[in-house]
Amino acid sequence: MKRFFIIIFSILTFSSVSAQNSADIGIWGGIGGYMGDMTHIDQASSLNPNVGLFIRYNYNSRVALRTMLLVGPIGATGEYEADPWDFDKFVTDVSVMGEFNFFRYIIGSKRHPWTTYLLGGVGTSLYKYTYDPGRMSPMLYYLSMDQLNAVPGDIRDELIIETEKSVIGLNIPLGFGVKFNIGERMGVGVEAILRKYFNDKMDNLDDPRKFYSLDINPEGDPPGGWKGYNSFLHNNDFTFHLGVHITYRFYRGDQECPVYENIN
Repeated sequence: MKRFFIIIFSILTFSSVSAQNSADIGIWGGIGGYMGDMTHIDQASSLNPNVGLFIRYNYNSRVALRTMLLVGPIGATGEYEADPWDFDKFVTDVSVMGEFNFFRYIIGSKRHPWTTYLLGGVGTSLYKYTYDPGRMSPMLYYLSMDQLNAVPGDIRDELIIETEKSVIGLNIPLGFGVKFNIGERMGVGVEAILRKYFNDKMDNLDDPRKFYSLDINPEGDPPGGWKGYNSFLHNNDFTFHLGVHITYRFYRGDQECPVYENIN
């Protein structure tokens, strides 16, 4: 992964020196969905409309850098540990992604009118997280009320008090797509993006097995200590987005065609 980002950075740096730059603005529309701790998800009812806006800076006909805003509801209806579970929330995501074209692509060019491409970068998502112990208590492996009463006070408060808060979560977006020209300054594309989150709060579960221990003695002190299953890297929450975008090239660089097509 580190080598991948080093290669992309090197390409961007070299291209910015040796090639003509241009810039586009685009609007994005499609659907968003969820994959994570839940199972037996009803996908048909768990897809929601998402919309977005992005600005793309083209270093040359192969490499670009995109800043994107994507908003819309994310939710799912299904099960967790054989118990019914659902969630629905509005998510705002801001991301910066590198865009690599497999073929040379220039909006308005008859010689380079289309390409497939890859996306990758880093993003930040803002959404509400709700922790409801009443909903979670029937779940398999979660602490019973008797066990909760035996938990030390500082941990018990975290487990039994319902909370709702805003979360800013780091994510890694990866995607691919195809784009092609529809005019001298306009293009259209279809793309799919998968976001890997570095927290476990998207589905309001936040890993319900945390602080759980199989062996709790009458004093409330399990022999192995309280187990925490949360991990920054090993979380199961993902979102996926499939959409269409329309792009307008508002800046063509310092030189117009035919030189524009030749030096990129």
